[in-house]
Amino acid sequence: MNKRGQAAMEFLMTYGWAIVVVLAAIGALAYFGVLSPQKLLPDRTTFTAPIPSVDNAVVTLAGNTVQIAFKNNKGVDITLPLTATATGDCVTPTVAGTFTNSSGQQQAIVAGTTRIQNGGGFLLTFTCTGVPTGQVGSKFKSDITFPYVNFETGQTLSQSGSVEGKYS
Repeated sequence: MNKRGQAAMEFLMTYGWAIVVVLAAIGALAYFGVLSPQKLLPDRTTFTAPIPSVDNAVVTLAGNTVQIAFKNNKGVDITLPLTATATGDCVTPTVAGTFTNSSGQQQAIVAGTTRIQNGGGFLLTFTCTGVPTGQVGSKFKSDITFPYVNFETGQTLSQSGSVEGKYS
């Protein structure tokens, strides 16, 4: 009877040590960042209709900027006051923008006066004055809201979205 108890105990100890080795390997992989889901997830820029983003944002650490390309799908022309609010890694942003005019030339957006045609594209640059914490290659995440004005009604509306990317 004593031999069967010893065999059962050796069997359980063998499996126990195997489980400890597997847990140690998983712990080492997690410690060195191999299992970090933050690094595995793709960049994502989500601004939905009526003014959707048309590409992923470009996040630059050196200038603390986030550049996002948009398309006016509102159905009417709009103007942009060039103000914004943000949460997350981009704090108190200032806004500048450019658009392509009917001649195909890039022009600066003048706050509140530049008319963005329905179906027209434009690029907004958000400069984050609250210094983001990060380094090149680390993740950036922020929710951004900016106002726009319906050119026909004069009504001020807002567009919100989120940006997840890596500092470059």
